[in-house]
Amino acid sequence: MTVSRLLLQLLVLLGVLLVHYGEARTYRRFARRHIDHPKTGANNLDAYCNKMMRRRRMTRPRCKLSNTFIHAPPNSIIAVCGSGGTHFRDKLYDSWSSFPMTLCSNTGRFPRCKYNGRTLNQRVRLKCERGKPVHFESLL
Repeated sequence: MTVSRLLLQLLVLLGVLLVHYGEARTYRRFARRHIDHPKTGANNLDAYCNKMMRRRRMTRPRCKLSNTFIHAPPNSIIAVCGSGGTHFRDKLYDSWSSFPMTLCSNTGRFPRCKYNGRTLNQRVRLKCERGKPVHFESLL
């Protein structure tokens, strides 16, 4: 095997690995931002939101305006991209069932991000790529 052919095969393999890593990272980012199962304990919803938004790194370099945490097993959320959901349009899928969630909304200003929490139980709309969610779309 020639050196140039070996280099070409290594480059192709590196490309495949980078694409796979990028997909995994995108789902991991979604999970970090939106999945909290079982729900993390806190005294009240506002305390929960303040704790989770800081813990999940959504208060730096600015306060994220709002975020929804889904309190369901990851597999049931991933299923929305397949048998647990229906295609809406483009890469968006609507869940068949409702999920328990907490909506956290910012009321502060950076660097003092402050969040109010609200409990929800509703269907979700997710953007899916390669069978996994990568973005949460609000249905509110």
